[in-house]
Amino acid sequence: MIKLYLIRHGETDWNTTKRFQGWSDIELNKNGLKQAKLLGERFKKIKVDEIYSSPLKRAVKTAEPIAKANGIEVKTNENFKEINFGKWEGMTRDEISEIYGSEFDDFIKAPETHTFPGEISFDNVTKRLVRGLNEVLRGKNNMSIAIVSHGGIIRLMMKYLLDIREPWYNKTWVDNTSITYIEIGKNHNLLRVFNDSSHIENGIL
Repeated sequence: MIKLYLIRHGETDWNTTKRFQGWSDIELNKNGLKQAKLLGERFKKIKVDEIYSSPLKRAVKTAEPIAKANGIEVKTNENFKEINFGKWEGMTRDEISEIYGSEFDDFIKAPETHTFPGEISFDNVTKRLVRGLNEVLRGKNNMSIAIVSHGGIIRLMMKYLLDIREPWYNKTWVDNTSITYIEIGKNHNLLRVFNDSSHIENGIL
């Protein structure tokens, strides 16, 4: 079995203004750095053998305190970058809707079945994140592995790892520095913890 921890990056200014970030390389803000520090404190009590991160700064800076707490190094993997939203990045939902109308509104209503700028479809995104998961998990056993990534990617990872067939994306949310824990077994995978942000002030739990 593999203990897999999926962790979203800390807060950025674009999170607070609800702007699409995607591949835009936005830094953690002051609160995000505090969240990452608290996350690192929590992982002093959670053993991690390996930690992987999206190469985007907000993810790497979130991963570093976890790595330090466990005496390991952060390994970046391009496949764990956020969904590429192309020309929508940097804008709020209202701004995108005003400019692009139904192209955006239809995507928001049913993202699994509508295209978008950048990576075009969730199928394309899933193909690359599966490549990343295979690179990280293949040949491993009896290990604890953390992946620090992004909200959209973590939701799509869960859909893949738990073999969820029905629409899923709009039914879930992943908070900044939250922990989702999945046990990767030989015959099936088991979700044990979802979106736990109890380490930060005003966390969900």
